[in-house]
Amino acid sequence: MTRNNFKENHQQLAQQLFCANTAYSSLTQGVRLGNSESNFTVVFNDIFQLVKGNSQKSFVARRLPLIKKINTDLSLRKTYMQLIEQLKFSQSGLQVAASSGDALPERITEYFSLKFKRDKNHPSQVYVILSINHPAEQHLTDTFAVHITNNDQVDCLYFPSIIDGRSQLLMEDKDNSFKLLTDRNSQLYLM
Repeated sequence: MTRNNFKENHQQLAQQLFCANTAYSSLTQGVRLGNSESNFTVVFNDIFQLVKGNSQKSFVARRLPLIKKINTDLSLRKTYMQLIEQLKFSQSGLQVAASSGDALPERITEYFSLKFKRDKNHPSQVYVILSINHPAEQHLTDTFAVHITNNDQVDCLYFPSIIDGRSQLLMEDKDNSFKLLTDRNSQLYLM
């Protein structure tokens, strides 16, 4: 191999590595948001990363604008719902209405349960307690996703890591995610 051939091969390899690294970065970090939340393109990988519960800081920061786009675009929502159905660990379907207006509806399935407990000192705050009977490997990470859907909208909540089969969030009862979570017409999907 001559010196020129070696130099050309080295340059080609450097170009290929640069292209591969750029492509990998765009897949793992997604499309960067502009100044406006509505000024970005949602690609399949964005929806896939949301469904799988990507917990990288750069992706979590984009979760709300991404959910907003999915809620306003029927084709994105269809893709999102198809991925959830294919990749779900478990789901909780429609629930019967609670007998009392004061009681928050619990979700209990074979694989997980979701219960609510009001904070005694701050009644507007509610602990959302998720218990998983037999956690899978993907639940033993720093965070994991629970997806919520109803006829009108979708949402995704990130729960912290599971300790002894449980995880919990503290939410305000006026939060839209909490309202969707407690809506008896919503479905929950645990990934």
